Amino acid sequence: MTNTKLLLSVAAAAVLALNGCGGGSSSSTTDTTTTDTNTTDTNTSTTGTTTPTSDTLSGKISADTTLTADTVWKLDGKVVVESGATLTIEAGTTVIGVEGTDAWLMVMPGAKLMAEGTEANPILFTSEVAYNGGTEAPGQWGGVTLIGNSDNDQTDTYEVDDTTQAGTGDASSGSLKYVTINNTGIAVEQDKEINGLSLFGVSSATTVDHITVNNSGDDGIEIWGGTVNLTNITIVGAQDDGFDTDLGWTGTVDGLVISEGKYAGIEMSGTSTGTYKNVDITVTSADSEGGLYFKGHDGEMLGGHFENVEITYNTTSAGCMVGRGTFDKANASMTGVVCDGSNTDIIAKDDTVAVDVQSAADIKAMYDAQ
Repeated sequence: MTNTKLLLSVAAAAVLALNGCGGGSSSSTTDTTTTDTNTTDTNTSTTGTTTPTSDTLSGKISADTTLTADTVWKLDGKVVVESGATLTIEAGTTVIGVEGTDAWLMVMPGAKLMAEGTEANPILFTSEVAYNGGTEAPGQWGGVTLIGNSDNDQTDTYEVDDTTQAGTGDASSGSLKYVTINNTGIAVEQDKEINGLSLFGVSSATTVDHITVNNSGDDGIEIWGGTVNLTNITIVGAQDDGFDTDLGWTGTVDGLVISEGKYAGIEMSGTSTGTYKNVDITVTSADSEGGLYFKGHDGEMLGGHFENVEITYNTTSAGCMVGRGTFDKANASMTGVVCDGSNTDIIAKDDTVAVDVQSAADIKAMYDAQ
């Protein structure tokens, strides 16, 4: 595959003071290749500091493409990386979602996202509002979605945008390292919001490490099926659940910190039996559904393996753990799970489907038996 590297043609611009975080892009010209518009201004302040140039992505990316760190990249509407193409994002690159365009990055089965920052030079996804110095808030742009090739319990299309089903096999969807994703969560339909990071049918051949999600308008990270493993994850201020798993995910998350969310710290549904290691959850919202929410629908068996999990919560939140549905005791374990409170705060939740109250009792028994 030919590699199309998006290079700069730098033009001198008027002397401008820096605006906020370095925003202030120029006008665009049409480009009919993998990017539809191309902006190439360089702004210099009176102190000699140079702001990055900017370039715009929209539509489909069908050839290998690299986003360079000396440019601020704008997502104008939904940008889709098609099967066979690899989108590479250099360390230190900033990608922003253009306000009012339902900006969103989606990587399809057979495509790859190679976004490998470093501790010193992370990759930042954020909103145009925040980049230009405005107030950061959930829902200012969409988010990042990887649709992979691994097994899942899907019976219909992907939850958001009615995208086709995941592919087959265990091919890698790429690598995400030292990536921060801020201010996400637009609604594409009623009750269908995009998460900060969505992983659908993503295999363990994909690397997801040192990811931070702030101010998601829906879940911080949601996983549907697959075997993807995650390490060193931080989620702050999700307006739904911090970390949500569904459709039979069987991977591992090792190193997970969740705080300031609205509903559950970790929500599990759809026969998911993942492994959760070295987890720290702080629950403070009065609307909380618990630190761990085993959200089984009728006929679903929920389990999971929990090692070194600490849950801190206040008296207004739902409790340490919440059970609904049927608990899969044969495929569940707890070691070193600590609740900041008594085990009486492991409760059954009454919802729109019949509750198997034994679920909460089973969770409580497993917690007590540690």
